[in-house]
Amino acid sequence: MIEANDLPLTREAQAMVDRAGEIASARGAPEPAATDLLQAVVELQPSLVAGARLGPASNGEAGVPLRRVLVNANREAQSLGHAQLAPLHLLLAMLYSDSPATALPLQNSGLSLYNVRQRLQSNAPRPSARGVLGVSPVFVGIVGAAAASGALLWLGSLPRLVVPLTLVFVVAGWIVSLCIHEFGHALVAYLGGDRSVASAGYLTLNPLRYTNATSSIVLPVVFLLLGGIALPGGAVYVNHSALRSKRWSSAVSLAGPGGTFVCWLAIALAFGVSVPAGIIATHNVDFFAALAALGFYMTFALLLNLLPIPGLDGFGVIRPWLPITWQYTAYRYGTIAILGVYACLWLVAPVRSAFFGLIFRLTAQADIPVDLIIAGLLNTRLF
Repeated sequence: MIEANDLPLTREAQAMVDRAGEIASARGAPEPAATDLLQAVVELQPSLVAGARLGPASNGEAGVPLRRVLVNANREAQSLGHAQLAPLHLLLAMLYSDSPATALPLQNSGLSLYNVRQRLQSNAPRPSARGVLGVSPVFVGIVGAAAASGALLWLGSLPRLVVPLTLVFVVAGWIVSLCIHEFGHALVAYLGGDRSVASAGYLTLNPLRYTNATSSIVLPVVFLLLGGIALPGGAVYVNHSALRSKRWSSAVSLAGPGGTFVCWLAIALAFGVSVPAGIIATHNVDFFAALAALGFYMTFALLLNLLPIPGLDGFGVIRPWLPITWQYTAYRYGTIAILGVYACLWLVAPVRSAFFGLIFRLTAQADIPVDLIIAGLLNTRLF
């Protein structure tokens, strides 16, 4: 009897595992493989995998060991809070990309991680974010730095420190926007079925919990200060196979730019009130210049992230609806695609003019004065 990490199998699942062992023994294999399990499922519960057939080449391959399939199935069951491995958990594991010998026949028969998961979760209670949300002290500290530097800029009592105060305000404000952006991804992912984002700490607005602090925080800040480039930044790992449907997967990708838009809207409202009311004055002009620069960066990031380019959230919105081979190709070349976007923005004059022209049209719609944007950008450049 084979079990995965001591998690018991249901009677039906155990029968499939035992049958897979018999099939492996009949072909003289030392241990069963994922393909043996698929053949057992076809024999014992054909309704689960209607239309799935192993080709001749696949039948002769050992493929992924069955124990790896059981480990993946165990992970699926635990993420759903199930006490036993059931046939549908095994199906999910056989649809993993690291088991192509079983994933391709199943996908060709019309099965996907999404529709199998929907069957598992159709009767399960939907997760609530209540009790898992929090605000980390790190985030509070960053907000405090932005507020303190902003207050000093507003008062205008330290004219010699305008540049460093502007740097602190813009960098802290930018990191706050990254935290809100990634919080949006994580919150919708949790509501959509991926409970792992809670244990990973993504629902606490803590930037130190991101998968790679260097690419998430350090590099975006460096590029911001050196060249005024608003890298998307941030990185939370979302298990898209744990989501209930393709719509939820698209919503997760859209939620990040949604968080950035909330930050942009707050800045737009600040200028929408201040400009008509004549609040901008000599003593606080440096504060509004810093806020204008931050608004410019928010607009840049929002437009960039919504482009349907692999590696960006705009592509993440449409990715679940594309053929699986297109998704794999996009995943492989995502980094190159993003580099290509930046190369076009900086080397192809018509593209650059169109992109930055759109940025300034949007900032104008938000009543953010161009002269304040330029002043703020000059105060944030290190060189």
